[in-house]
Amino acid sequence: MTKNVQELYIYIDDSGVIHQNEPCAVYGGILFLNMVEKDIFIKKYRKFLNGIKCKYCKYNVENCHHKCPEIKDTLMYNLHKKRLMEMLKNEMCFAVIINNQKISKEILNKKSSRGRYRDYTQRILIKRILQKLIVDQKINPNLPLQIILRLDKQVNILNIERNFLNDLIKEFTKGMNNIKYFSYFPPIFHSRLNIDLKYLNSKNHVLIQCADIIAGETRRYYLKKKVKELTFLKLILYMP
Repeated sequence: MTKNVQELYIYIDDSGVIHQNEPCAVYGGILFLNMVEKDIFIKKYRKFLNGIKCKYCKYNVENCHHKCPEIKDTLMYNLHKKRLMEMLKNEMCFAVIINNQKISKEILNKKSSRGRYRDYTQRILIKRILQKLIVDQKINPNLPLQIILRLDKQVNILNIERNFLNDLIKEFTKGMNNIKYFSYFPPIFHSRLNIDLKYLNSKNHVLIQCADIIAGETRRYYLKKKVKELTFLKLILYMP
């Protein structure tokens, strides 16, 4: 990384979907301020997974030659979840909770509109993350920033990946107009911003797997009206 260029690694996954038949959808994840922090956590997380993975394999034999299953939130035992939550208390974890009952029918009734609303929600989430990091003096808005953004692989419609990336850069560096409400949201960055966006298959990436558990637990606790008990979350948003 070039000197004076800040780094930010963000990993996001979802739990639930934006749909009228679902009570809510959640996007959650984890971030790191540099590669060293990221690599240290990956080592800890892999050690944690290696210690429990045989419990989730149908063969239940240690050091076997079978491919290990992906340990998703819906499969993980509560005991293991509690251990992971303790580990995550020292990390920057975040989530946005979308109450589907408050979304307009105009959005819910069209697949393309739901896709755009999903991207809008993720954009606002990332913006709030950056604003918090600026307030906490973790990043400087006047210095170049490189964001490595990784999201769980999904079906992209209407060239969403390209449009999503363009909207992120535009809102963060040039500001965004909301024509419907006659509003203007000023930029939050005043230097060069580069975003490396990729959609990943969670089966092959442990940090997306970790984001899946963060999103899943947030959704589970929200449905039980116990979100405040998730002390590992450093940032939580509610939408709309």
